[in-house]
Amino acid sequence: MTAELRASPSATNGTATAGAVPEAPGTADLSLSEQVAALVAGTRAADVPDSVLQTAAWWVLDWLGAAIAGLDSAPGRIMLEHTGSQPAGPASCIGMAEGRSTQVAALHNGAISHVVEMDDVHRAAVIHPAVVVVPAALSVAERIGATGRDFLTAVVIGYEVAIRVGESVGKTHYFHWHNSSTCGVFGATAAAGWLLGLDQQRMTWALGNAGTQAGGLWEFIADGAMSKVLHTGRAAANGVLAAELGALGFTGARKILEGRQGFFAATAPDGNPSAVTAGLGECWKLPGSSIKPYPSCRHTHAAVDATLELRGEYGVGVEDVERIEIDAYQSTLDLTDNPTPAHPYAAKFSVHYCVARALNDGALRPGDFTDEMIAEPALRDLMLRTTARLDPELNALAPQQLPARIRMQLKDGRKIEHLVLAAKGDPEAPLSEQELTEKFQSLIAGSPYAIRGDELVALVTGLIDRPSVGGLLTLDD
Repeated sequence: MTAELRASPSATNGTATAGAVPEAPGTADLSLSEQVAALVAGTRAADVPDSVLQTAAWWVLDWLGAAIAGLDSAPGRIMLEHTGSQPAGPASCIGMAEGRSTQVAALHNGAISHVVEMDDVHRAAVIHPAVVVVPAALSVAERIGATGRDFLTAVVIGYEVAIRVGESVGKTHYFHWHNSSTCGVFGATAAAGWLLGLDQQRMTWALGNAGTQAGGLWEFIADGAMSKVLHTGRAAANGVLAAELGALGFTGARKILEGRQGFFAATAPDGNPSAVTAGLGECWKLPGSSIKPYPSCRHTHAAVDATLELRGEYGVGVEDVERIEIDAYQSTLDLTDNPTPAHPYAAKFSVHYCVARALNDGALRPGDFTDEMIAEPALRDLMLRTTARLDPELNALAPQQLPARIRMQLKDGRKIEHLVLAAKGDPEAPLSEQELTEKFQSLIAGSPYAIRGDELVALVTGLIDRPSVGGLLTLDD
């Protein structure tokens, strides 16, 4: 990567030079945002290795599958109705034949793609980068007619910024704040701003206005509300807004991250602001993201993997188990310690249900989260005999690793256990291209896009050579 400042080759609309621009501050006094902005504005598509861009293409395919799967859901149907009431525009919206404005499309696609909990996650940052970054990049790329390579470059840049902010906020932030939204908005802004060709000054302003819009609280879990998908949709749309305003010269705080009344001061008391720029420009963060094989909170996945290992090795089922103990790290307890989930969404955030279902079925699938399934008496009984507890040694590994240990006391007196340090889909245990393809095809089965399944796989994984991103979300009337 290079720190040379320039406009993106995709900046063909001329907005990057509109309006009067104050002098940029001297290099001796660069804020965190200015340092990040320098990297973003100075990166060319040629600076990103093809191998990273190709990984990004597979991550976009994974995002698209999750997004299409979100259509057949209550939040998905509501978003379709809301988006359908908005004026037409140039940016495609999943499930619709006609496009909308860039911000509306980013909101729509960002929300729908987070519904089924099958989108990627970065462990150290504790964020879902794709659902915020890809919708922002795609809506702008379509509006300006960007190439596939430029679109993928913007995605890589967006991941870089979102993950860096996520890695820096500390563990306390995550208790109240949804990192995918609060940190993701910076990545969405960077992706959209790179495509619009923002220079360092305007990118700094855009990041400042991204940070002042950062939000997303976890209280929705108490009611099983739909707000989580609103978090990602709004972060994507706010990122586009911040970038578009930045292109017009709309100023934003240059110390939005580390300032006395900025992001860290307000939301991250144990954060490490210096992590935002640590090793900046040395390597790309995107390949370190994890792909989710199960449609539940990522903090349940290591426990599910361990359960499946024990089931396979010992041939045990729900009827054989007296009790289960789950050793985990703090976030598993904070977000998924719920032995009595009252509704399907709560079950996605119940490690007790996910473990019981995996033990019963030998799998954990999108169709496993219904009122009828979570009410099955044998599973409800086992959940009450399952305990999640903090393991200090495992907690020390988080969030760089998200481990879990399952201990089972069997009715015949045996005690069995299994430890998983890297869940399936992590960089240490990646899904193959075939597995990624199969996941995508399974997610879109039964949708209006199913007939285009093979075509979509070829289109998305071949984006690096495509002259345009148009047609990815095409849906005939």
